[in-house]
Amino acid sequence: MVTSESTITLLNDVKPFKTSWMVEVKVLHSWTQPSNYSAGDSLNFILADKTGVKIHCTCKKVFFPRVKRLQLGQWRFVENFSLTAAAGKYRATSHKYKMAILSNSNVTKSTLENDDKFLSLASFTEIISGSLNSNFFIDVIGQAIDIGDIQVIHVQGKETKKLQLTLTDTEDNQIPCCLWDRFAEQMLYTSKVAQLNKNFLCLLRFAKINVYQGQVQITNAFDSFAIEINPAGFDVEDYLQVIPNNEQALATVGHEVAIPKGSKRLADKWSVYPERSILDIIMATETEKCIVKDTIYAIDTDYAWFKLHLLIKDDTGETKVMLLDTIAEPILGVSAEVLLDGSLEEVQDPEDLPDAINELIGKTFKFGVYVGKDNVDYGADIFNIGKTWSADAIISIADDENTEDTLTTIASSDRSTGQFMH
Repeated sequence: MVTSESTITLLNDVKPFKTSWMVEVKVLHSWTQPSNYSAGDSLNFILADKTGVKIHCTCKKVFFPRVKRLQLGQWRFVENFSLTAAAGKYRATSHKYKMAILSNSNVTKSTLENDDKFLSLASFTEIISGSLNSNFFIDVIGQAIDIGDIQVIHVQGKETKKLQLTLTDTEDNQIPCCLWDRFAEQMLYTSKVAQLNKNFLCLLRFAKINVYQGQVQITNAFDSFAIEINPAGFDVEDYLQVIPNNEQALATVGHEVAIPKGSKRLADKWSVYPERSILDIIMATETEKCIVKDTIYAIDTDYAWFKLHLLIKDDTGETKVMLLDTIAEPILGVSAEVLLDGSLEEVQDPEDLPDAINELIGKTFKFGVYVGKDNVDYGADIFNIGKTWSADAIISIADDENTEDTLTTIASSDRSTGQFMH
């Protein structure tokens, strides 16, 4: 396959507004994620481009044949894939998006040769101090000492194997580690092979920072974890000279609320919900519905032409909101059908917005906001909007009667064939 540089996009530059991207990536890690759902297990990959930027890629069972060429340590071209916002407390990479294989995804060989492992090493000082965002997985290297015996404990009614040890660096900083299941067995076996009375160097990849009983520790998160003993290119004396290249300060981006199929939700009573500021909803500790009065200062063009993503602000801060077509129509003054002229083709230039959308910038409106579980528990920074009003509107009981089941619509919009806006 002959591929020109102009057709290849770096991972930092891919965005969800289209699926026809081509990237050149190295497979750093892969694992199978079990599932009890009908779609079955999924394959997961950590991919990196030549600049060292990494992204988490998932593949449903039905598309497994599409990724048989994604082999560990090999460089590949991947063409045609979707992107969704990455969020949650278990982020395999710091990339703002997660990549998903599609029915038309194509994986081909690359001639690029680069043996770099693209480590994101965290220093012991950063881990112990709590300065890193614990939602993101890290790489950490140190001497493994004080390796205990495997314990069998009951977790959620199942017998689970647990192994505790300590990692130490050359400055005698120490971090406790707790490994579970097969990773506990792997560590114990390799320690015996290396002879227990001799310290050995241990590289933990895609590890999770956790706090247990007030103490910071390192643990494995599901099967995304990896262990390397005495990795090539390191020794006990010089491994700390590797400068950590952390990407842990990036903000998370939210995903959408899911409502079980067939559930029925009563219309929201917007007239009884409180008014809040942007700071209030960002700092919220409980889910709620509320009204905010804010000014639109930009249009978020990263996403596809299915919904309207706005950046809004008030005197207390700024945030992102998402509106479906029927919710956005009152402030746009025009329907999605008119804006898109009946077309559902994939957008090639997301910056080429209709005048009706661009003219929203600088205007102030009232928004009915859903502060959801993703926002409160996982730090998602996109808030779903259920209704809109003019800035000086007085919200009455009539607004309650005209409110549709927007949360169910939000949950199903990605599977819908209806017309939505950017």
